[in-house]
Amino acid sequence: MHKQDLTEHPILKQVSKAIALNRSPGYHFCGNFFGLVFSEVHHAHSILELEPASHSTDPDGQMNIAAFAMLIDMGLATGVRADLDGATRLATISMSLQMTGVPRLGRLKASSQAQGFFNGSLGRQGMSQSVVTAGDEVLCYAAGSFMILPPPADIKLSPIRWVDEQPPDDPELDLATLNTDEKWILQHAEQSLAASTRRGDDFISHFLGFRPHPADHSAYCELLNGPHVGNRVGHVQGGITLGLAMTTAAAALSDQWTLTGVSASYVSPGEGHTISARATVIHRGRMTAVVRTEVLSSNGRQVLEVLTNHSRKDNHPVV
Repeated sequence: MHKQDLTEHPILKQVSKAIALNRSPGYHFCGNFFGLVFSEVHHAHSILELEPASHSTDPDGQMNIAAFAMLIDMGLATGVRADLDGATRLATISMSLQMTGVPRLGRLKASSQAQGFFNGSLGRQGMSQSVVTAGDEVLCYAAGSFMILPPPADIKLSPIRWVDEQPPDDPELDLATLNTDEKWILQHAEQSLAASTRRGDDFISHFLGFRPHPADHSAYCELLNGPHVGNRVGHVQGGITLGLAMTTAAAALSDQWTLTGVSASYVSPGEGHTISARATVIHRGRMTAVVRTEVLSSNGRQVLEVLTNHSRKDNHPVV
């Protein structure tokens, strides 16, 4: 595919749309890029939806695990934020997921409900639960906790505009007005699209950097920390970080295994030039496996600690 052909590619059009939408304050590029829809937000309850597209799906047609994790993270947080000021900053503290084995196919919907605030803690820590469906089937049960934090001193936060209004389908974007971050995102997307076209695989794993290296009972994956994965204060978005951990954990096993459960503790913000995940298999039996994954910033700080449970697929019996 020649460079002049790339400019008309649907994926690059989606990138340009997300850049244009991201100029409205209060949200982040990756939410605009994946096309997360705030279908309903009121009284500590929210419904968020995500439609699969060529820019967000894996080779098997399933929603990419990072987009899926971002839907859950944003859904749980929106449940807490629904009765607060729309500009409130929430930092993810923990998330747990119980999968049902239903594939991530079709339009996904996260229905979330706030569960109040933890009693007796120094800060306000909100709790939320969510049910994620794919069509008419339950895909995942999720729970999360979020700390209300002040914004960084140099950042003024705004409510997410698309909670109360529909984003335009074709927002104008003058390429001559791109700032440094926007130029980087577009160039990175062009390079990722060219690489995926050349290799004949999916765009999103190249764009996010979700290309883990498996080893003996382990796996490692490193991605660039940039504006394509950042939240509204510039840290790696919590769902993207969790998606990195789950992708790396799966790579530490073989395709004979499927993810059944996740327990994640957020330790510090995703900062630094790169973010890396190292997964280690700590148990692998006849029917179940457990993987520990640590996510680190390039400055050496731990970002995330994750334990995942996996089950052997029924079409891969132990012999």
